[in-house]
Amino acid sequence: MALTIWSAALWFFIGLTPARAMNGPRPAPDEPFNTYYAIHDSLTSARAAFQGPEEMLASWARAMNLAYDLLRFDFHDRPFPPGPERYNRKAHFGSWVDDPRDDTCYNTRAKVLIRDSRRPVSFKAGNRCVVEGGEWNEPYTGRQRTLASALQIDHMVPLKNAFISGAWSWDWPRRCLYANYIGNAFHLVSADGPENMRKGDRTPADWMPPNRPVACVYLSSWLKIKMIWGLVMHEREARAVQALVRQERCDPRMFQMSEAELLRQRQILRDNMNLCARLRPPPPSRDDDGSGED
Repeated sequence: MALTIWSAALWFFIGLTPARAMNGPRPAPDEPFNTYYAIHDSLTSARAAFQGPEEMLASWARAMNLAYDLLRFDFHDRPFPPGPERYNRKAHFGSWVDDPRDDTCYNTRAKVLIRDSRRPVSFKAGNRCVVEGGEWNEPYTGRQRTLASALQIDHMVPLKNAFISGAWSWDWPRRCLYANYIGNAFHLVSADGPENMRKGDRTPADWMPPNRPVACVYLSSWLKIKMIWGLVMHEREARAVQALVRQERCDPRMFQMSEAELLRQRQILRDNMNLCARLRPPPPSRDDDGSGED
């Protein structure tokens, strides 16, 4: 049974307050969800009305003005199955990839650091492939960093969470692409190393950036990734997201994803599905539960 729950009425029906939603035991990470949520996969009008008949007839206008409400969840009153294997970061997602299709020696980590630096980066002496310095406005702490060694590359939706939320059913190339995806600026984040280790594989139910001004952007990015990749949410995760959006007084417009944006992201996925096709899945590493995301 699937029940559609709108964000505006969620707390009225389930009887929780935002503070209570953040409490309670964490689900066992490798056990099935007894119930789960998914973002409602249906378009709504992003504006009250179109401006004229020409706009109504133009397909591009439709794509731009119809949007997915990322705060509208479908509740599934049944277990979400676990994968056949226990999560192992190296075996299931691999490591940073140097894309053979471009003319650089940069792996994914280097590309994200270069992208996020506010000034041209410097490289390690004798190795132009490894970023050493730059200027990064680190979002989770709000501090400025100038040494790449102080930063990890955070998977906004951690690999372990992605795995138990549906990625266990993907083939190797798709999981490897997820781990190395740079088709947008929010999937991978140049993050403070210690803070990223504190985050680990936690959802917004158990960790949020201490730099509160980025809370709404963080939640929006989390939901966009869940939507793009078709990942579900644990009930506690979904309730916490709703609570935090209300608590932080986030602008609802931040949680609209246009049809055009979603189509573009999924086209990028298809175009890059062969990124890791030449690579073989590495053997599992011992005791690798993915607690560190870099």
